[in-house]
Amino acid sequence: MNKSVLCIGATLMDELYFCKNSIVEASSNPAEKTTSIGGVMSNIVLHLALLDVKPSIITALGNDADGKFIQEIFVKSEIDCSQSIIVNQATGKYVSVLSPNGDLYVAVCEDNCSSFISADFLESKSDFMSKFDILIIDTNLTSETIQWIIHFAKDNQKQLIIEPVSVSKASKLAALDLKGVFMITPNEEELAAIGNGISQNEQLTALFKRGVQNIWVRKGAQGSAMYKENQVINLEVPTIQIVDSTGPGDAALAGWVFGYTNDEDEKTCLQLGHTLALEILQRKGAVDHSLTIDKLYKIKKTYYND
Repeated sequence: MNKSVLCIGATLMDELYFCKNSIVEASSNPAEKTTSIGGVMSNIVLHLALLDVKPSIITALGNDADGKFIQEIFVKSEIDCSQSIIVNQATGKYVSVLSPNGDLYVAVCEDNCSSFISADFLESKSDFMSKFDILIIDTNLTSETIQWIIHFAKDNQKQLIIEPVSVSKASKLAALDLKGVFMITPNEEELAAIGNGISQNEQLTALFKRGVQNIWVRKGAQGSAMYKENQVINLEVPTIQIVDSTGPGDAALAGWVFGYTNDEDEKTCLQLGHTLALEILQRKGAVDHSLTIDKLYKIKKTYYND
């Protein structure tokens, strides 16, 4: 393992409701419920821990039963969360309603904790943060905090990866100085919210001019593409039966980071990312707790045997 990883961002409790029949609006719908730890950074860090990357996380948790439960899971998973902040709030919660085919129908999120991960708070953690090679953040953080991390990463020669999360949250990046950002991972709608320009090529060009080095665009059933200024790598995905659309982007990034920290080539990193995302789409929940390194490589061969 050549590179150490620190994740910074939101941690939530997820409540997912899988409707048994076609959803009827403005009416009660029979459903099955699952509950698990969620939030982009937690989904990523839990998968990385299962893949022996030994990540750390800086997050914000409430001083409640959910917050204590999450801390216990992190410690049990050998994830260092010692630099996180505990606040006198309820731990954030994400609640989603999914159709019988696994597509997201609607979701809501209440998170009063992540705002406490401020620039001033992270400034106090600078010595800890400087120990890591790769920083991964989400856009649940405030614009001010994101900008501080971007400058910190550039000044301290850290590779910074930004997961945009959603269209509305990705728009925070539109006005920020992105010089030195190693990679952003938007889908096509999030890319349009971040980059200036009508066409996708214009959006990509604008982001390269602003200093982003790699742009990994997720394209759903069409796969994804990794863009550099003078290179593009496209990777398709096979057709699968989707069970739950929660968390495939988080899984994809975890798979990619695992490959990258183990010195895999660029194509293999993308394949590992796609493989983990495809597996998550075919199960309920955003984390495959049975994941191992051997299992990931074995499954990859069923999708990409090269």
